[in-house]
Amino acid sequence: MQINEDQMRIEKVIDENIKSEIAKDVLDQLPEWFGNEEAKKDYIIKVRSTEMWKAVNGEEIIGFISIKIHHEFTGDIYVFGIKKDYHHKGIGKQLLNTAETYVKGLGCKRIIVKTLSDTVNYQPYLDTLKFYLANNYERLITFTEFWDSENPCLMLMKIF
Repeated sequence: MQINEDQMRIEKVIDENIKSEIAKDVLDQLPEWFGNEEAKKDYIIKVRSTEMWKAVNGEEIIGFISIKIHHEFTGDIYVFGIKKDYHHKGIGKQLLNTAETYVKGLGCKRIIVKTLSDTVNYQPYLDTLKFYLANNYERLITFTEFWDSENPCLMLMKIF
């Protein structure tokens, strides 16, 4: 899909209902990453209590990032998605930069993100890991008990 540079923008989302609608719309289009229906429903509900920014191309919402803050000093990327047609176009980087700027502005010293471990060797999540590593996130720890042993959770962290 084409990005209209003049109409591409990142906007903060305040309304809780709209946060859920955006999450549902984007996550429904990313079954390779969000194929677990129960987990997806949980994200769609819980995203309401997070900070969120959306990426808009013209009138189309093409992605979003949602952030939580832990103990006033650690940001946490709660859920993050870009519609597949818009991958590799710099949208994720723009959303990530927006979230990181917000977190740093609160005085946070680090930001974390949880993703499927590369020990699973599943290409969509290998691409996700590559994205975070390219943006200066470092592997921190793999938890088999966080989700389950078939879906080990890799936690990454970036220190500001």
